[in-house]
Amino acid sequence: MDERPDPVTPPADLDVVPVDLRDYVDFSQDAAQRVRVFVTPTTALDLWCIEPRQATGVLSHPDADTTYTVLGGRSWFVTEEGEVGLDPMGALLVRRGVHHGIDNRGTDPLIVLASMSPPDDLAAGTPVGDSSAAVRPDDGGPGPVSRAMGRLLGGRRGTA
Repeated sequence: MDERPDPVTPPADLDVVPVDLRDYVDFSQDAAQRVRVFVTPTTALDLWCIEPRQATGVLSHPDADTTYTVLGGRSWFVTEEGEVGLDPMGALLVRRGVHHGIDNRGTDPLIVLASMSPPDDLAAGTPVGDSSAAVRPDDGGPGPVSRAMGRLLGGRRGTA
């Protein structure tokens, strides 16, 4: 995609905002891409999309702890303490102020989910696609958590 859509912030009046992360995947042959999915005053959620032989460069968040979870591909996290290789479903916590970066030394595209608290100044992005396949409609019957929430809230529960 040549041009990224204008950034937007999810509606503040919604307590639950479901998205399909696949709609935010945005690879570029030029450089690793960071796409902000959500941002609130206390946390941010980003996707890093990194082609083979690309890297993020050196990152440091002086005021935020960041967790990274590999969703697809194989990653190398380079930190001040050394290097950590992670496969899909591997996760890493990087405490505030630690210099680090993500390398894709493999042959497959790499997708990493990053959660930061508190967030930096990157604005929330809009989806680059519209599959919404991971967000499914209500299947008609309340499950055990829904029933428990109803009991807990005494029937004052909204729908998400």
